[in-house]
Amino acid sequence: MKKIVPFILLAFFSLRLFASVGPHIQQLEHDGFTILRSALIVGAVFFAISLIIKKFKKPTQIETKSEDNLD
Repeated sequence: MKKIVPFILLAFFSLRLFASVGPHIQQLEHDGFTILRSALIVGAVFFAISLIIKKFKKPTQIETKSEDNLD
């Protein structure tokens, strides 16, 4: 479920983005490489940020009752 919600949000965003870009296709033929490069850069930055967050996020420790009885 955690992976489905971001996928649906990305799909809605992509559809809305393409709908807003559609009327300007002729102009985008000249700017296509720049737009693609910018999208790749933004994607790489978000991926790097997510890796950094995962690295520094501390896992929560779950204590069991058997550990409590040992003291």
